[in-house]
Amino acid sequence: MTQNNNPAPTAGVELDCVAPGAWYAVIFLTLAASLSTIDRQVLAMMIGPIRRDFLVSDSQMGLLGGLAFTLLYSVATVPLAWIADRGSRRAVITGGMAFWSLMTAVCGTVQGFAALFAARMGVGLGEAALGPAAYSMLSDLFPRRRLPAAVGVFAAAPLIGVGLASLAGGQIIQALEHRPALVLPLIGAVRSWQAMFLALGLPGLAMALIGRLTLREPTRRVAADPTVLAPITLTGFLRFLSGRRRFLALMFVAFIALSIQGWGLFFWIVEFLVRERGLPRAQAGLVFGLMAFLFGLAGSIGSGRLAGRLQARGRTDATLRLVLYSVIALAPLAVIMPLAPRAWQVCAFLAPITFLMGWPSGLGASALQFIVPNALKGRIIAVYLLVVNVTSLTLGPWLGGMISDTVFGGRSLGGSLALMAAVDYPIAIICLILAQKPFRQALAVAETNA
Repeated sequence: MTQNNNPAPTAGVELDCVAPGAWYAVIFLTLAASLSTIDRQVLAMMIGPIRRDFLVSDSQMGLLGGLAFTLLYSVATVPLAWIADRGSRRAVITGGMAFWSLMTAVCGTVQGFAALFAARMGVGLGEAALGPAAYSMLSDLFPRRRLPAAVGVFAAAPLIGVGLASLAGGQIIQALEHRPALVLPLIGAVRSWQAMFLALGLPGLAMALIGRLTLREPTRRVAADPTVLAPITLTGFLRFLSGRRRFLALMFVAFIALSIQGWGLFFWIVEFLVRERGLPRAQAGLVFGLMAFLFGLAGSIGSGRLAGRLQARGRTDATLRLVLYSVIALAPLAVIMPLAPRAWQVCAFLAPITFLMGWPSGLGASALQFIVPNALKGRIIAVYLLVVNVTSLTLGPWLGGMISDTVFGGRSLGGSLALMAAVDYPIAIICLILAQKPFRQALAVAETNA
């Protein structure tokens, strides 16, 4: 079932109803985003084998997990968002999914570190298509009071992906490591981690085709003034950003700090459990995967539902306020966790940590959607993802490895993660406190213009 790529807008006030096929779109987009995270996170399950085969350091692995992904991601995000704001978001999403899946499979054919780095750049280019178009689509499928719950489900995708990659990745890699090298037609002998990349590319290609056939392009919601759907020029976009520069600056800095710590933890936690707490790779992946999948999913979905209920009671600033509360609770736990001397103690701390880490992403994206006119939704999310994701995905994995190499002589990933948490979370808390007032002011302006 398909629909016109550029349907005519519905005049009048924003409809307070869920569009047809809305929850199917949420499920599909969440699965797509989960798959993109699996493609990204499975690399963390293979740090040991890749370091062994290519003779590289922790710092180089951090660059492979971060900079390689963000180089083309940063270039493509805004242009793809511009296309999503003007044309078919479905086409942008499914085209990007097909490309990143193909490049993930290419990662399984390379024979050197430089080639693997280049292939990971291609994965980043494809994944740049998903975020802006998906968030824009969700904002047209759900009314304001139901949007946080829907975005909460979609924002759980990184934790779902991290969980599934950790659950299955460690088990599969460990099993492949104990088997003779696979020999495939046209490719030849492939290492354990190469076989993993090849297998991951196929589901994404199938999902891209399914999405092209079944995902509906929703009618764009408009406010009382139908002209808000008219294309907004670069000058108008910059004027909008300037008018909310205090809020956006504080929010972006806060979420950069949160995301640096989050991606640093995701990339290094399994290797930390293997190297420094003595868990087998399969067991470490299983433990962290269960934590991320169960507790992270509960945190992301539950926080979105809670924000929706609070908004229904008149707390229009509930999204950003709940982010602040979650980070205040998260900070001490994240510093203590990697310093715990035993594996079971680390795992006990990971349960509440992953639960609380599920709160900020969906709530933050919802907060942005509430203050932005429809014609800018894709681009503002693109700027958000460009600033936050590029910085955090580049620095998070790299800082974890660099601090381990330079400060602790390569002997303490746990110390590296604890030091990062002691810096990142206080920065985020201060910025979130300062952002509360300008956020309420931006909400008031948006309500007046609606």
